[in-house]
Amino acid sequence: QAAKKQPIPPKNPMAQWFKRMLGIKSIALALLLWLISYAIVTKNSGYQWTITNYLKGNWEVIRKYRNATTEEVLESKLGFNYRYLNYIKQHTPDTAIILFPYQAQVKDKGGEMQLGGEIASKMWVTHFVYPRRILYKDEAETNPLYPSVTHVAIIAAHGYDDLDYPVYQRTYFDVLPKYNEQTINPK
Repeated sequence: QAAKKQPIPPKNPMAQWFKRMLGIKSIALALLLWLISYAIVTKNSGYQWTITNYLKGNWEVIRKYRNATTEEVLESKLGFNYRYLNYIKQHTPDTAIILFPYQAQVKDKGGEMQLGGEIASKMWVTHFVYPRRILYKDEAETNPLYPSVTHVAIIAAHGYDDLDYPVYQRTYFDVLPKYNEQTINPK
């Protein structure tokens, strides 16, 4: 009987793989795509902003705060907004429905602690305090959650009038329960 012939192995399998993968057509296509991308990026100011400001800026922040915690990085980028929203998150239960003052009042600047305009955005605030629900005083007549409010956010000393009890030591920023324990359970 004749012996079975073994297939002849290629002389250099790695070289053949490179020839297949990086053939002339592939190199030409890659070069063409690079030229088109380069032309689009240099002619479009939006792409230039993305590369020069956004990507490079974020890369510098990543390098600067390499060993920082997530909370430290957020506080460095968002300032007092993040610190205040984190305070709300730590001092309210997950089921809280929090009443914020009117959006125009929330945008007020005051004292050494400055809030940015972002805190007037319900979606932005909800991102940081979730699963708590946010309600602005502007929505009092349209939002069905208004009667269920459990806490009131005090921002720039606005919000004390929404509490059902007097507060004698007022602070500029705080979050307080809407009802006093004595109001709910009188002795």
